[in-house]
Amino acid sequence: MKRIDDVYENLKERVFQAEFKPNVLITEREIAEQYQVSRVTAGEALHRLCHDGHLTAYPRTGYMVTMLSGEEMRQIKRARLALESLVLDVLCEECSDEALRSLEHLIADDESSRANPSAVNRRFHMGMVLLTGDHYLVNALENLLGAASRVGQYVAPENLGSWQNCHREILETLYSRDSAAARECLMKDLDQR
Repeated sequence: MKRIDDVYENLKERVFQAEFKPNVLITEREIAEQYQVSRVTAGEALHRLCHDGHLTAYPRTGYMVTMLSGEEMRQIKRARLALESLVLDVLCEECSDEALRSLEHLIADDESSRANPSAVNRRFHMGMVLLTGDHYLVNALENLLGAASRVGQYVAPENLGSWQNCHREILETLYSRDSAAARECLMKDLDQR
């Protein structure tokens, strides 16, 4: 039997990967069946996600992904710009070309990426922060990018190409070690939401 922590972490990752769409009900029964756990265990994991602000509970009905207000989206963008600018500076100063090449496969354009552009976007940005090796930046951006994926659910899949172009531009500026240009590309990327 899976522990509550395991179910919670897996569900949180699924929310961060935008697997749960807006206005789609998630039930304890459904989660209990998917994870082969009791409804109590499923309920506890779902309640923890509510406590963290990722889900909203609807009594006797189920749960839905919590949508963000305009002010929350503005705050996330501001925090991401500050932290990801630091990430870009670190990568320009400390990251080898070989390590940067590991980001190239995260800009893939295939059927699975078109089905969930928010998840593709999150993977690229998490890929950058993971290259820093700074666990404080990783933890902070993991939560911000997870919250941003809830914003990204409003974005049409046809915007994936535009995101990927920004990601390519960011990567090119990192190869040239131009952190100012990388920040400009990041701002352009963040302005697409």
